[in-house]
Amino acid sequence: MLAAGLPEDPAELWRPGGTEAAAERMAGVWRELIGALPAVHDEAADTLESALGLSEVWARRLAGGYGAADDGTVEAAGWELVSTAYSYGVTVRPVAPPGAEPPYGAPVGIPLGEIASALVWAWTDRPVGDPAVAGAATLYERLREELARPGLLLKLEGGRVQDTTDRIAERFGPAQLPVALDRRKDDRTPAATAYDGGSLVVCAPGGVSFLRPTAVTGPEVWRRVREVTGLTGALDRVAPLLPGGGLERMLHRSRSGAVETGAYEADPRHSCPELVERGAKELGVGTDAAALHLQLATLAAPTDRNVRRWNGWSAKQHRQAAAELLATGAVVEAKRARAGRTLFLPGDWTEIGAPHLPLEKAKLAAHAVWPLSGNSVVAPFVRILPTAPLHEMFTKAWERR
Repeated sequence: MLAAGLPEDPAELWRPGGTEAAAERMAGVWRELIGALPAVHDEAADTLESALGLSEVWARRLAGGYGAADDGTVEAAGWELVSTAYSYGVTVRPVAPPGAEPPYGAPVGIPLGEIASALVWAWTDRPVGDPAVAGAATLYERLREELARPGLLLKLEGGRVQDTTDRIAERFGPAQLPVALDRRKDDRTPAATAYDGGSLVVCAPGGVSFLRPTAVTGPEVWRRVREVTGLTGALDRVAPLLPGGGLERMLHRSRSGAVETGAYEADPRHSCPELVERGAKELGVGTDAAALHLQLATLAAPTDRNVRRWNGWSAKQHRQAAAELLATGAVVEAKRARAGRTLFLPGDWTEIGAPHLPLEKAKLAAHAVWPLSGNSVVAPFVRILPTAPLHEMFTKAWERR
């Protein structure tokens, strides 16, 4: 590479533009040897990290697809069930290719939750047509490829089949999958048995369950899976990843041209203007106040900063819309820790620990969130994010008010 910087006549280096030409020659050799990375939008990368805790790697992948950045992840050759160290817990673990020895600390298996979270952020929190997320559709295809692998199992976090060991074996057996022992496990506590029912793998005792995405071949299969008692909420948390789910609909929406370039799906004046007009009429307010009401009723984090960014409002415009909406009684005003706003839906409030923001209890189901003890939650993504295209969520929030 250094040799490429030296011209045939070294005197050229001291002529006007000589050093720039040398740098360009060296850069060309670098690109031939190493390859070129897509440019990263600094603001988008910083926002992605602060909002979701995802590194610059994901900003590069949103710009140019999964292969646009390498974080050392070793793709899984398959997956295995492994008992946890205590009790009858079972988890799923990606397996490195035979003979491969990943470097110490290198992750194995493409992180589906991080891909999905980055995509939701790109399609719901960025302006339409943002070049910083131009590779989102390509990244989504990589996610679909991984979900289409027959050996993949998704753990149904927070869901268990509540039944006896004999009944689980009867309902989901006789086929079984091996369950590897955790090396820390007490030898006196045997591993659970995993019964392979096709679309569902259920372990006994305990009822820990896993979904096999490739076996969910249509609405009838999905209906039968959802009829299994104890799994409905957990299935809602993986549903956005499946064919026809929230992510696929977000992709189609991003290609539809329904919202003009530069506007936000999170601004209902652009994503569902007819609903805003209807809300304005029923509430007796202007369209700005009606749009704010939909955002407060629907979104997990309608902070003052976010609302002004989505809507292109100044602080004065925001205050005017808020005052108009507050006068209707549709929202209440309060000071709540870490909320980032002062207007809320009436009703119960859910305190959730960092990195999530607390929110109204009425929004938990729409975001497929299951609160746990200690202010933690189980959620589909790395943060509490939309599970469907925002125009759909705005409509459902208005209907359930």
